[in-house]
Amino acid sequence: MPRLDLAVECPWNFDPGQKVHSAAACSARKDGVKCRLKVFPAGTASCARTGIQALSAFVEVISPQQEWVCKDVRYSIKLISRGPRENIKKTETFTFSSAANDRGWHEFVKHEELSESSGLLDRDWKVHLVAWVDGLPDVDLPQPQADIDFSTELNPVQILVSDGPALIFDQRILVARSEYFQKMLTAEYKESSTRVVDLRQDAQASHKCVVALLSFLLTNSLDPHMDFDLATALWAMGDKFCLRGLKKAAEVLLVDMISEKTVLRMLTLVFDTDSDLEAMCWKLLQEERGLLHDQEDQLDALIQESPALAKRLILFRDKF
Repeated sequence: MPRLDLAVECPWNFDPGQKVHSAAACSARKDGVKCRLKVFPAGTASCARTGIQALSAFVEVISPQQEWVCKDVRYSIKLISRGPRENIKKTETFTFSSAANDRGWHEFVKHEELSESSGLLDRDWKVHLVAWVDGLPDVDLPQPQADIDFSTELNPVQILVSDGPALIFDQRILVARSEYFQKMLTAEYKESSTRVVDLRQDAQASHKCVVALLSFLLTNSLDPHMDFDLATALWAMGDKFCLRGLKKAAEVLLVDMISEKTVLRMLTLVFDTDSDLEAMCWKLLQEERGLLHDQEDQLDALIQESPALAKRLILFRDKF
């Protein structure tokens, strides 16, 4: 999931229609589709025509192909506040194409809202924007129901969970979509003969979580309204069961759930994974420098749960 950062000094000193760009980033292949953050610090030409003084912000997609389409790309743009004003964040899903390669907001924030006292400007009179883009072509994403031979015999698999009735699912789909289940159900393991997968000792494998996982195998999508606990459980399950598509889909939801209240819980899950989620958590802690001091009581619990993370957090806090 590409992350795009851009800082702009004194937006009102630009001319309407004058634009600046972030560095371009790609989702997977360096020679593939790229994206960048495009900002008009003094607004677009349409803002000037209507007399609106605003900063305009867009995500722009760049492809080496002459004709192209990227369907259902989800993107977010955030203006970071360092003061009492909350961050300004807007999110949308859009189909980018060679005919419509950028999308965003002409009036992302009005100039009258930009001030050092609000926190939307830093001491150097700069605004700091960051964007995330999800859904660009990625060669690592599995395709739904790829390589499933539905002419083979149907062998139902029983999945046991600790907090609900057993679930029954098609072994052909499990084997096609997950390396983990492929090895378990086709090699010399007891599950290959009993066709029973026992997840009752897995704390994250609740009935609700496993149902969502199996639904993802059928539809390649997740419920966008699920809560934080379910999304984090699915992220972990995607990692455990070698379901890269599930892990990525859960990550898309979790990006919008990272907040002052959830960042430490998120770090407990993603610490030392070198993932985009971990990078976003550390970025938030850096931007909200008083956060660790305000939540010092949580460090005691973290010392027991994850001593390495607690040590890193204490060292990180002491820098500020």
